[in-house]
Amino acid sequence: MLSTLLNHLYEALIADGRWQLITHGLWSTVVITLLSLLLGTLLGGVIYLMTLSHDKGLRRFAAAYRYIVRGTPLLVLLLFFFYVVLSGGNGIVAAVAAFAVNFSNLACALIQSSLDSVGTDQMEAGRALGFSRMQCLHYIVAPQALKNALPAYKFQAVSMVKSTSIVGYVAILDLAGATEAIRNAAQISFVPLLMVTIIYFMLAWLLCKGLDILVRKTTRL
Repeated sequence: MLSTLLNHLYEALIADGRWQLITHGLWSTVVITLLSLLLGTLLGGVIYLMTLSHDKGLRRFAAAYRYIVRGTPLLVLLLFFFYVVLSGGNGIVAAVAAFAVNFSNLACALIQSSLDSVGTDQMEAGRALGFSRMQCLHYIVAPQALKNALPAYKFQAVSMVKSTSIVGYVAILDLAGATEAIRNAAQISFVPLLMVTIIYFMLAWLLCKGLDILVRKTTRL
């Protein structure tokens, strides 16, 4: 039993340097996930500010943007950016753009719901104590909003990690693609599938821990 498992590990990882497929796929998955989270969150914040604008045109644009993105499958966005916007160019860039746009709609909704959950009475109390509007936002509203948004944000971030498995459609070797390549080359299924499951779990766990640390540091008074 043990010798069979060791032989499978050798065939899946060591033979022909197949471990390099895993490292390459892991790098692609991590880069796409982190850049998409960062850009998607920033874009979601911009869209949310547009919804608050006094300019009717900006509000309409934000509403149309959210409606279109919400109704468009992620895979369609990915193919659109790769084949239409980039004309079959850089797959990583297309994947980051597609995932960022998709996540921006979720980020916008999270920002709106988390700020609404704090309530206007918190702002009024801060102003009554002599804080400026920006001080109230920084010291009172933002820390509470971040903590309220964190559980849902972590859930969506983990979902993004798992969703990166579709980037193989635009010729990107991610973790899922590397696993499939190893399965086809070594004719072994259990070891590569178990390995990629563990890696995805560790990525999700590290991402959640990283977000917890980030929120603690940014909300520290």
